[in-house]
Amino acid sequence: MLPKALPHQKEVLRDPHRHKRVVCGRRWGKTGAGLPAVVKGHGDPNPASRQHLKGAIDGGNIWWVAPTFTVAKKIERDLRQAFRFSGYEYIKSECRIDLPGGGSITIKTAASPASLRGDGLDGITIDEAAFVEEAVWKEALRPALSDKQGWSLFLTTPNGLNWVKDQFDLAEVDPDFASWQLPSSQNPLMTPEELQSAKLDVGERAYSQEYLAQFVDTVGAEFSGYYFQFPDFWFDEWPHESDVYLRVLALDPSKGKSDKSDYSAFVLATLTNSGHVYLDADLERRDVTRIAAKAVEIGLAYRPHGMVVETNQFQELLAHLIRPLAAEAGLNFKVFEANNTANKTARIRSGLTPYLSRGELHFKRDSPGARMLVKQLQEFPTGDYDDGPDGLEMGIRLLAHILNGGAGKL
Repeated sequence: MLPKALPHQKEVLRDPHRHKRVVCGRRWGKTGAGLPAVVKGHGDPNPASRQHLKGAIDGGNIWWVAPTFTVAKKIERDLRQAFRFSGYEYIKSECRIDLPGGGSITIKTAASPASLRGDGLDGITIDEAAFVEEAVWKEALRPALSDKQGWSLFLTTPNGLNWVKDQFDLAEVDPDFASWQLPSSQNPLMTPEELQSAKLDVGERAYSQEYLAQFVDTVGAEFSGYYFQFPDFWFDEWPHESDVYLRVLALDPSKGKSDKSDYSAFVLATLTNSGHVYLDADLERRDVTRIAAKAVEIGLAYRPHGMVVETNQFQELLAHLIRPLAAEAGLNFKVFEANNTANKTARIRSGLTPYLSRGELHFKRDSPGARMLVKQLQEFPTGDYDDGPDGLEMGIRLLAHILNGGAGKL
């Protein structure tokens, strides 16, 4: 039960190029183009044609990669809706649907690059690719297409002049690439009156990027003040247990002992069934023994499904200290290690921007630690401390790592 492709989507679906970069405005209809592509394939509709790009129904191993949990949940909902009368089973634990001919569609979350390695793929759709880290594409996804000569389809609104702009420009020099810049107005449901109202509401610059699909240079602070003004940015009560999908604890340890040393930052992240993340934090200057004891204390109260500890600069000893203390206290969560070798500013920027920009992160209103975390986010990267944002990025990455079936170090 696939949605019927609208006229403005058909040009993209019928095009035979192996790599397609579709930069489009909000509400253009990305899912309406993505679903037929991953299920039936695209390019030439004749499966016997050399210009047919294989879909799952042709036996293809296809991934649909999302930048955030909420986007992944929406894709999951639409995919299950499309197959609701087919008799095929959606394997929720692996976010995958298998077809009788050997094909499959798997939904992945891009926040954990380490868990996106391994498979040889016939095709990849990346939803909101401009909000995915470039390393995810270059180091994990692109190599997965090589042995099968698989295809890629980017469906995204712009996010400044980032790496997707470079991908968009490849159509001028590489015959395997095709690019489109498609405004929201192509969707017949977007009336001129609504578009004019949106332009007056969001301003010229935002309208150019979000509705006209133009690449606009990023200016100002790393995280826009707009990100901190969503109506439900702060929350009072944790989600009900029936709505909790996954809980994790992240730790960015302190690196010194003086009163001017960094904070040790514990970040508590609860992922709900809707894909939103509810957060609290505990930031304080403390030595290694107190950090380990605090990890057990928070673990007993919070009961996470997993914990991640940054192990740079010999801090893996802390992870080894926490494991037996947690076991002795009756805690059975797995302690993951994150050896963060990537540039910290780039890692935090790429890891958090998709969630902050969509209002998918919510912070505990009455928590001093959450308030301090938000303050560090607002001042990033020029503030004195970034321990909270560092811990938050690792927490988001661990959620994705577990959901994607990853094991070992992040």
